[in-house]
Amino acid sequence: MKKIFLPVLVAFLFSPVFADAAEESLLRQGIFDCNQNGAYAMSVGALGATRGVYVPVADATVELNTGVLVYQQCVLREVINRMREKAMADISKKAVSAIATGRNGNPQHVVREGQELLTNTSDPAFLGFLQDGTLNTLDPSLQGPILRAMKRYYDVTTRSPESGLKCPYAGNLQAYQDGQVRFTAGEFLTASAPQCDPVFALFLAQDLANARVARAIQYQQDEWNWGNGYYAMTDNTLDPLRRRVLTPAITVQQSFQTILDSPVRMAESANDIGQMINAYYSGMTAQMMQRDQGGLAGLTKPFGGGESWIDRVVSEAGKGLREVVDNTAIQNLRSALAVEAKYFKYINDIGTALTTAILQLKSGESQCWDLVIYKNDQKPERHVCAGPLAADNTCTSYAGPCVTNPATGEQTCPTGVPLKVSTSTFGFAQSVVTKSIKAKGDDTLARINTSKKALELIQQLINSVSTGSTDAQRIAAIQFSNLVAKGLVHIPPDVDGPSGVIKESESVQAVMLDPDTGLVATTIKDWANGKPLQPGKGWCNVNEAEVLDAWKKCWDKNNPLQSACPKP
Repeated sequence: MKKIFLPVLVAFLFSPVFADAAEESLLRQGIFDCNQNGAYAMSVGALGATRGVYVPVADATVELNTGVLVYQQCVLREVINRMREKAMADISKKAVSAIATGRNGNPQHVVREGQELLTNTSDPAFLGFLQDGTLNTLDPSLQGPILRAMKRYYDVTTRSPESGLKCPYAGNLQAYQDGQVRFTAGEFLTASAPQCDPVFALFLAQDLANARVARAIQYQQDEWNWGNGYYAMTDNTLDPLRRRVLTPAITVQQSFQTILDSPVRMAESANDIGQMINAYYSGMTAQMMQRDQGGLAGLTKPFGGGESWIDRVVSEAGKGLREVVDNTAIQNLRSALAVEAKYFKYINDIGTALTTAILQLKSGESQCWDLVIYKNDQKPERHVCAGPLAADNTCTSYAGPCVTNPATGEQTCPTGVPLKVSTSTFGFAQSVVTKSIKAKGDDTLARINTSKKALELIQQLINSVSTGSTDAQRIAAIQFSNLVAKGLVHIPPDVDGPSGVIKESESVQAVMLDPDTGLVATTIKDWANGKPLQPGKGWCNVNEAEVLDAWKKCWDKNNPLQSACPKP
C-alpha cells in the first residue's frame, strides 16, 4: 500500500489541479500514508491488545493491526478512490483531446471518408507523382503540355468528373468529323483532345498517376480497417506512400477504447459508496452516443452554456478529490487538536508540580533562616542571634541565659560576639533545584512550548482547510501530514499510553510533592532533622548546639571562619 499509494498522492498534491508549485515535499508516515502514525492521529480502530471476560486470551497481532487496517479501509480507501477517479478523468480528457485534434488539428478517426480519401490521400499521392520526376522520361516537347493536361485531368476527375464528358471543341463536332468544316491548326489540336481523339502519351501518364493514387487509397483504407476507422500516428511526410507509422492505428483505437470504457468499468465494479464516480464521468460514454450532442466530438464542445462535458468530468473529479483530502485532513486535524490539548494540559500539570516544588523548597529555606537567625518564641537558645537583626544584618550572638545572684538578686547576662549575617551565598533550595529539578524543568518547559506551538499551528491549519483557498488547503494538508510524519504533534499513546504524559504527571506529582516521600518533604526533613551536620543536611537543626555554633563561627563579624559554614 505504501509503495503504490504515496507516489500517486504526491503526483496529485503537486499537480496543476492544486497549484503550480509546492512549498513542501510530502513525507512518508504522514496522514496520507498507511502507517501507525496516521492511524493514531485519526484515532480509529484499536492499536493495543485488549482482554475481556469472554476472550481471556486476545490475538495481539490482529488487534495491534486493527487501527491501521481500519484507517486504510475507512479513510485512505476513500482518498485513493477519488484519486483514481481524478487520474482517470485527467487521462480521459487528454485522450479525448488527442483523438479530437491529434491529426494536425483534425480528428484521429475518419469523419468524411470520401473527402478525406481525396484531400488526405489522393491529392498528396498525385502531387508526389507530379514532383518525383516520373514525367521527366517524356519527350521534352511533350512534358509541359502533358503536365498541364494531367493537372486539368486530375482536377476534373476528382472535383467535377461530370465535366470530363464535355468536348472542348466549340464548333460542330459532327460536321468537323465528317470533314464538312474548315478548321485551323488550333482547332485541330483542340478537337484532337483526349475527349475527342485519343492521345496515347497522356493516357500512359494518367495510368501511372491512377495507379499511384489507387495504391495510396488502398493503403489508407487498410489502415482504417486495421484501426477500426482510426488513423495511425505517423510522421509528417506529405506523400502517403512514404509516411512512416509511429503508432499503429489499432493501438490508437484500442487505447482510446480502453479509456472510454473506464467509467463504465468503474461504475460496474463499485461495491460501496466511496467507489461511486461523479455523474459526468459515469455518463461520459452515454453522452458520446448522443447524436444531437455531436457524438464523440461533442465531448469537447461547450455544454449547456458552460464547460464542455469532458471539462466537467475533470472539474467534478478534482472537486471530489479535494473534498475527500480536505475531509481526511480536517478529521485528522480535529482529532490531533483534541489529543494535543489533552497533552498540553498534562504537560502543564507537570510544569506546575515542578514549580510548586521549587516554591515550597524556597519557602522551607526561608523559614529555616528565620528559625536559625532569630525568632521571638521564648526559646533564645535555639537561635544564633540574641535579638532581631539590625538594618545592616548585624546582631549579637546568643551566649547563654542570664544568671541571677541569689544573694543580691542582681542579674548578669553574658554578652556574645558581634555577627554579620549573610544568607545569600548559600542557596540550599537552589542547590536541590539544580541537582534534582532543573533538567526536568527545562525539558518540561521546552515540551510546553512545543505543544503550545503545535496547538496554534493545528488551529491555523484547521482554519486553512475549512475556509482557505484551494492552494491554502493543499499546503495545510501537506504541512499537517508532515507534522505527523516528523512526530511534531502528539498521538494518543503520548497522552495515555504506558509512558504517556498522564502517567508521567502522576509520577512527577508523587516524586516532588508526596507529603511523606516527595522531594520537598524529604529535603526539608534533612535540613531540619539531619545529624550530624553534613552537606545538605542538618543546617537548620536548631536543636543541635553543633549547628548553632557552626553558624556563629561562620558569621563572626571580626573573625569569620568559612570552613565552619554548613554546606548546601
